[in-house]
Amino acid sequence: MATDLFKPELIPELVVKIGKSFPVTFLLAVCSLALGLTFAFGVAAAGLCRCKPLNVLSRGYVHFIRGIPSLILIYLLYLGFPQLMKNAFGIDMSRVPKSVYLVWIFAIAVSANFAELMRSAYAAVAKGQREAALACGMTGAQAFRRVVFPQAFGVALPSLGNLVIMLFKLTSLGFIVGVVDLMGKAKILSARTYGSRRLEVYLALAMIYWVLCFGLERLNAALVKRYTRGRREMGGAGI
Repeated sequence: MATDLFKPELIPELVVKIGKSFPVTFLLAVCSLALGLTFAFGVAAAGLCRCKPLNVLSRGYVHFIRGIPSLILIYLLYLGFPQLMKNAFGIDMSRVPKSVYLVWIFAIAVSANFAELMRSAYAAVAKGQREAALACGMTGAQAFRRVVFPQAFGVALPSLGNLVIMLFKLTSLGFIVGVVDLMGKAKILSARTYGSRRLEVYLALAMIYWVLCFGLERLNAALVKRYTRGRREMGGAGI
């Protein structure tokens, strides 16, 4: 049928319509990033401490979360957790907004990778650096803030950008629980045309994600360049 022919001229209009849901995707990504980094710091700290039970818990958490597909994690926490809370404790969680569930789910999903990144970046800093800082009279907290963290952050920054992009794309699963983000808006637009314009809709969606991810890649590259150049200048100045 003629009405089913591919119409590329519709894509710009669809980009605008889908793009109106960008704030939802942005908030999901930012809130999940902040919460995920918080979780990851605790997991990484547990993995680096001298307490063996905490080490085991940290490794177990990382292996468990990294081994579960994010889609299954959504089903477990969005559908299973409220049922568990109601059956076990009588707590009704039906009024909790869907976006709140998603923020926690996405944060948990990425926290394991963030924790491994933090652990490996910390391990990449020579122990002698911290020992030298302590020998100069710094406290442990000062040595971490002034010596260890700046070097570890420089090591982690390139991979951190990749994980942020991964998190941003992960938010596209939010439509599964009915949140109208970019993907959810695309599904709605496709349904309104009974699937006859799905190719145009998802091409428009793909273009939006590509442009946003490309922007994040360039931003991360600029941050890496600026940070490493700044560290070299400080080193050259003897600071």
